Amino acid sequence: MRTTLKPLLRGGAAAAALAITLFGGAQQAKAVATIEVFQELFLSLDVSGSISDPNFTLYKNGYVNAFNNAAVQAKIADTFDKGGLAIAVGQWSTTAFSPPVIDWKHITDLTTNGVNGGTSLSSFIAALSIMPRQGSSLTCVDCGMNAAITEINTNDYFTTRANGRVIDISTDGVGNVEACQGNVSVAQCAQTRRAEAVASNIIINGLGVGAAASGFLTANVATPLNGATKAGFVETANTFDQFEAAITNKLIREVGQNPGDTVPGPLPLLGAAAAFGFSRKLRRRINTANLHQA
Repeated sequence: MRTTLKPLLRGGAAAAALAITLFGGAQQAKAVATIEVFQELFLSLDVSGSISDPNFTLYKNGYVNAFNNAAVQAKIADTFDKGGLAIAVGQWSTTAFSPPVIDWKHITDLTTNGVNGGTSLSSFIAALSIMPRQGSSLTCVDCGMNAAITEINTNDYFTTRANGRVIDISTDGVGNVEACQGNVSVAQCAQTRRAEAVASNIIINGLGVGAAASGFLTANVATPLNGATKAGFVETANTFDQFEAAITNKLIREVGQNPGDTVPGPLPLLGAAAAFGFSRKLRRRINTANLHQA
């Protein structure tokens, strides 16, 4: 189920939920259906024609082995007592394929399904291992970016962390087609999508197979340093044979708690006001109770 309340809950989620409880019974039911997590992560995979079937196998197995890596699993496990990890996988070439090849999963434990109503990491890895290829054509990087932004903005999950919303773009190309309106280059179109991600407090990281792909990601896709979140970064794999090592290192860097994650997210105005008012009432009640006990 998708919810339209997520933009309101994002940033000051707890305060906004309180405001909804106070001011709208009908909206309250929707807020209850929204799941708070420690991190949202969308893996956005290039499956364009430049990636041969053998290289796609290396690509897929690279992700599988990376998520089986002990250091990656330790980073994911560290999120379990903080809400867990919401993760999905999408593919794109000339356009983004919909729905995602692996729709949103709420990872709350490593091997046992059902903990806190979530899904195990082992079941997600099993889905990755049999993930089909959805297409093969041109390279529309901004299509993958746009679909990932939309997925994060419309899923059932939210996080109050400034650095808790992450897109992971993997590609071996620089783009040879774009979906933006008007006479713009593939680079300009990717920059437009990047700005949209920044506006939604989403960090985009990249993994480029080859120097050209990494250069394009660094210049046009990865999140620049800004006031709301930390900057994105780009990993490089020289060939698909090196993809596993690169994606493993990338996941270690981007999953869970990392340096720079302590910056608080901005509270929505309504949520902030409600939380402030509630805290003042609570302090008054505590002070009154202490006076009566004195």
